[in-house]
Amino acid sequence: MRSRTRLSDGEGVWDTAKGDLRRARGLQAVGVVGLLVWMAFQWGFGNDALLPSIAANAFDLVDDGESWRSGVSGVLAATVASFVFWGGSQLLDAIVMLSGLRLVPGLTDRLSAYLRRRGLVKPFAELRWTTRWALAYATGVSVICLVDVFATGRPGLRHRWRMILVSVWLSAGTVAGVVAMVVTAAMVATRIPSIETEATIFIRVAKNPLTWITLFGVIFLVGYLRRRAIGRVTPNEDSGADVRRSDDR
Repeated sequence: MRSRTRLSDGEGVWDTAKGDLRRARGLQAVGVVGLLVWMAFQWGFGNDALLPSIAANAFDLVDDGESWRSGVSGVLAATVASFVFWGGSQLLDAIVMLSGLRLVPGLTDRLSAYLRRRGLVKPFAELRWTTRWALAYATGVSVICLVDVFATGRPGLRHRWRMILVSVWLSAGTVAGVVAMVVTAAMVATRIPSIETEATIFIRVAKNPLTWITLFGVIFLVGYLRRRAIGRVTPNEDSGADVRRSDDR
């Protein structure tokens, strides 16, 4: 009989999650749904799809396309706008995540105990700065919050403000730096006669959020279809291998 108490048993973990959901009532249930929706937006391509258009619009609003002073000002505007948007979304992400974990205490405690027992997570205070930066930039502040909660076994927001602010600065600062480099290249290109037209078209297209929503949507759809195709092919290959082995016998 399969044990339902071990974390490695997927059915047992799901039972724990369902127990948390069943106990949620009223506003708490709404909070759980809101947490799931926000996680889908933040861990999907929501903020990634909005960032390019925010940066492009901020740049185009300030740059006149002629003077270098306005071009540099446009780059600064795009950088600041990107930092504010990304930092704000990451800050909200951390608040929602840490508050939302209190709505699923059973699942949080179970995952925390398992990961700590296996030594798979470390508290934020014990992470190297390079690891902090890599997590903040590549995965977002919410993942850092998850790791710290699972490593310490202590949920909550109040005692984590320093960790959150440091992580937001690392994440938003890096993103703003990348945006500054891309926008600087676009700004210089608009002042080179041979490629000015192409650069202007690029900025115009980048300003439209539908461009990036469509692009990320297609990438997500292609990845989903590929996983479905691989999932369908693998069982057939396994059955073919079983037939060959039976023939050999």
